[in-house]
Amino acid sequence: TGYNVLDIAVSGSYAFLTDNDLHIIDISNPSNPVEVGSFSTGGYAWGVTVSGSYAFVTDWNDDLHIIDISNPSNPVEVGSFDVGGYASDVSVNGNYAYMAYLNEGLGIFDVSDPSNPLEITFFDIDGWSYNIAIDGNYAYVVSWFEGLHIIDISNPSNPVEVGSFDTGGFAYGITVSGSYAFVADWNEGLRIIDVSSSSNPLEVGFFDTDGSAIDVAV
Repeated sequence: TGYNVLDIAVSGSYAFLTDNDLHIIDISNPSNPVEVGSFSTGGYAWGVTVSGSYAFVTDWNDDLHIIDISNPSNPVEVGSFDVGGYASDVSVNGNYAYMAYLNEGLGIFDVSDPSNPLEITFFDIDGWSYNIAIDGNYAYVVSWFEGLHIIDISNPSNPVEVGSFDTGGFAYGITVSGSYAFVADWNEGLRIIDVSSSSNPLEVGFFDTDGSAIDVAV
């Protein structure tokens, strides 16, 4: 892509990559990936997730961009929102988008009308919130200096933190699978945390990656 890839989402036979821009790559033939479309957010595209026919892209320069990707060769922005902070990651669940603000916390948006995203609430988190995963009624947010935060989002207009776990370093990436949260910690490596009890998360495994762990997938 010419720059450092910061995030990737896969939907169908396409991979969506962010560096400075959004790149849409046809991966139907994995041995010959072909870029079919791209979109410039006008700043520094950081995080991306795909839901239905839309790509949700965060921009380091404060914005959430909603891009219609129904025609991958001609992505078109249909809506945006200036969050007023460093937007680092986004996850979508139903009609809501959940955004990690690097220097702020968790923002929750109503995106039922993609052309008019509305911030409905904000939840302050200490540290630098880098990444977010949604599983059921919970948002799992990782932040530098603070570790893992577990937030009940069953009522999106009133998020409540129910549990947390200090990873001891700079928590950077996260994914959730089953009863476990897998956290990539910049200083510490891979941390595996049992979140079956959201109010009492417990570490059950650890792997030293001997380097700067940034992201994780299961």
